[in-house]
Amino acid sequence: MSALLLRFGFSADTFFQGAFCGSNHFPAQPGTGHLHLVREGPATFAHEDGTLLRIDVPTLILYPRPHAHGLGTGACTAQLLCATVHLAGDGEAMLNSLPACLQVPLAQLPAMSGVLELLFDEAQHGGLGQKLVLNRLCDVLIVQLLRHALANHLMSAACLLDQSDAALANAMTAMHDHPGRHWTVASLASLCGMSRSRFARQFHAAIGCPPAEYLTGQRMLRAQALLQQGRLVQDVALEVGYASQPAFTRAFRACTSLSPRDWLAQGGS
Repeated sequence: MSALLLRFGFSADTFFQGAFCGSNHFPAQPGTGHLHLVREGPATFAHEDGTLLRIDVPTLILYPRPHAHGLGTGACTAQLLCATVHLAGDGEAMLNSLPACLQVPLAQLPAMSGVLELLFDEAQHGGLGQKLVLNRLCDVLIVQLLRHALANHLMSAACLLDQSDAALANAMTAMHDHPGRHWTVASLASLCGMSRSRFARQFHAAIGCPPAEYLTGQRMLRAQALLQQGRLVQDVALEVGYASQPAFTRAFRACTSLSPRDWLAQGGS
């Protein structure tokens, strides 16, 4: 993601924060998306195809690419923070892999709680330089939202690849979709039509880590999702590719500094 964001520039520009009652329309403008943070609703987003998105709980809404939409609250008042997102650089693959409208309730974003708290506090009590601080916090929020989209399969990790590394997408997709399989460097290289040494070298250069480390990361992401669903640790271990529970626990602890049970006891974030 860091490599992608270096190629793909974006910057948020907040234009409203506070209580809103009424309606507004946001036309599609080249190179521009929108970020809406609904702290308190209700609010309704209307799209040109006639679909309506009704928001009744605190929610983050991102239009990652130009997309005309309306915003209305009827006779009610909503607490909002809104920003335009200026897009630049080579990021079309990432944008096209996202839904036209990405909405995520804040309750599903525990990792963002710190940034959101700072954002709300700055919006309400900020002084000199408030707009600059809000803009930078929105930038951080967008990066964290992209992390969430990757971790929850809302966008493909393969979209992070440069065109010259597109052949690696087969291996990344395979590890993403089937992390529990017994993948080897040789078997992954064959999916990409490369020799073992070329694949390992090119993967490390493009992704920033060896294939085995990337696979472990995918396994831990899947394991965390299964643990949060209430699955037994021994069952999760087998499903994500470990022959025994102790082996899985060692790998999990190396990744999170906690055992699976301690990680769940601390909120699973």
